[in-house]
Amino acid sequence: MADAQYDALIIGGGCSGLIVANYLALYGGMRTAIFEARHELGGAWANEEVTPGFTACTHAAALSDYYTLPLERDFPLKEKGFEYLSYPAAKGAIFKEDHSSFCIYSAKTDPSGEATARQFGKFSARDADTWLWLWELFQEKVRPVIFQHLFNPLPPTGEPTRLNKLFQELCREESSRIDASMAVKSELATLRDLFESEAIIAGLARLNHSATGLSPDAEGSGLMVLFRMPHMHTETGTWRGGTHSLAHIMSRIFVEAGGEFFTRAEVDKVIIENGQAQGIRLSDGSEIKASQLVVSTLDPVNLCFKLIGKEHLPERLARRVAHLERWRGTLSWYGWAVHELPDYRAAENEPDINKTGRIVMVSKDPELMVRNQAWRRLGKMPPELSLSTWAHSSIDNSQAPEGKHVLGCEEFVLPANRLSEQEWKEFKKKHAQDIIKEWQGFAPNMSWDNVISYLPLTPLDCTHASNYGPEGCNIILDCTPNQVRYRPTPELVHHRTPIKALYATGGGWHYGGGAWACSGYNCYKIISQDMSLTKPWQEKGWEF
Repeated sequence: MADAQYDALIIGGGCSGLIVANYLALYGGMRTAIFEARHELGGAWANEEVTPGFTACTHAAALSDYYTLPLERDFPLKEKGFEYLSYPAAKGAIFKEDHSSFCIYSAKTDPSGEATARQFGKFSARDADTWLWLWELFQEKVRPVIFQHLFNPLPPTGEPTRLNKLFQELCREESSRIDASMAVKSELATLRDLFESEAIIAGLARLNHSATGLSPDAEGSGLMVLFRMPHMHTETGTWRGGTHSLAHIMSRIFVEAGGEFFTRAEVDKVIIENGQAQGIRLSDGSEIKASQLVVSTLDPVNLCFKLIGKEHLPERLARRVAHLERWRGTLSWYGWAVHELPDYRAAENEPDINKTGRIVMVSKDPELMVRNQAWRRLGKMPPELSLSTWAHSSIDNSQAPEGKHVLGCEEFVLPANRLSEQEWKEFKKKHAQDIIKEWQGFAPNMSWDNVISYLPLTPLDCTHASNYGPEGCNIILDCTPNQVRYRPTPELVHHRTPIKALYATGGGWHYGGGAWACSGYNCYKIISQDMSLTKPWQEKGWEF
């Protein structure tokens, strides 16, 4: 006999779990319950305090205004205090050779793209023109298709995606700059097709690296860059109060809709009878029945080999899941409580760099990221730093005490299982020293005298949540071209599983690996299609 019964059970209360649970409760009319192994809901919408009063967003350094588009339309987020804050300059790069720099401005600050073009013009007049062309192309043709691609389930396996169709169209209409070879080229080759300045290419490659973790020479990655670059780099901000503010808001909406959630409630198995999900078994032995469906938000490996069991899987699917790659998206993620913001030497010639949301500090050599990836593939820590940093308290004074600030930085490092626990402890100490030394070379005031406290997180810390696997992959699965197009596998890409009434979503699904609404929203779309549930996007006439 079951210990409790609900219409829908959600395994995992991360951002995707909260999203699909809210849709099922509010629009599907289902009595829904979330079961979360950790002490709180939120997942990638987590905050941690560097030290009391200093809020670190530990999974989302660069948020964009479109991350929450469906949620703002379908739920009363703003009425409950949700507010997106945008940086005037979204992203930028500073070069260690001579402290030259460029800024990429927010679309709100620079709607024409001309201010960013002037920044690129410091390095190349041709590259300034290229940016203006890219920006116009994005606004007129790419942006609408990007949103349709992100916020709709992918088409059936084998059929071209919306972006594939757009690419074919652009090859015809923009043949002087875009051709079919970009579909198979690497990111670096595509950037070199578009831009002539090695500095511009190096800065963009490092900014792109933060989003994908891929080496710039990864074959087939060029098309992702072509479509993502303008919208990915022209909007960066934070949510007032940090990312966990949205977790609190969505939790309240869920409870008000009749939902229930249980923390420190780890799910051990999906109960399967005659090929159909009947409920879940918790690690304490309790059994919860689902009269309609179960949704897993765990990573594909835990879904298939823990919750379902290999005996219920087709052999080919089990083999594919077992060989998913997740060693590239492993990074150190440090929060810093400081007395004052960094004052970069580059600001002497470019004052706006001090107001930029995300800054990468790199060499003008685009091959740096290629070398660093090669070191990691060999099981060695990269010897050259290429920091990516942010300072959310500069636009949100609620994330740090008055007159103080909280900073963040990340650097790609080895997977968690390549070092012992003791080796990671030793790494943290040395790495913090290396970071401050590197940072101070760009901003002289970033000395240890400026540091109040810091929170060092590594891939090993990620493994405390099983979703990140033994590697500690921060984005669940590497964003290789095949693991983006068919994320996680062709059999699972549409959120259905081999088990009837068992669905799956999360950072390992389209378009996951971030703190945005795509994956959970798309999962509800599939469920609503299968079960004839309310479809708010149709009622409101949205294309997504």
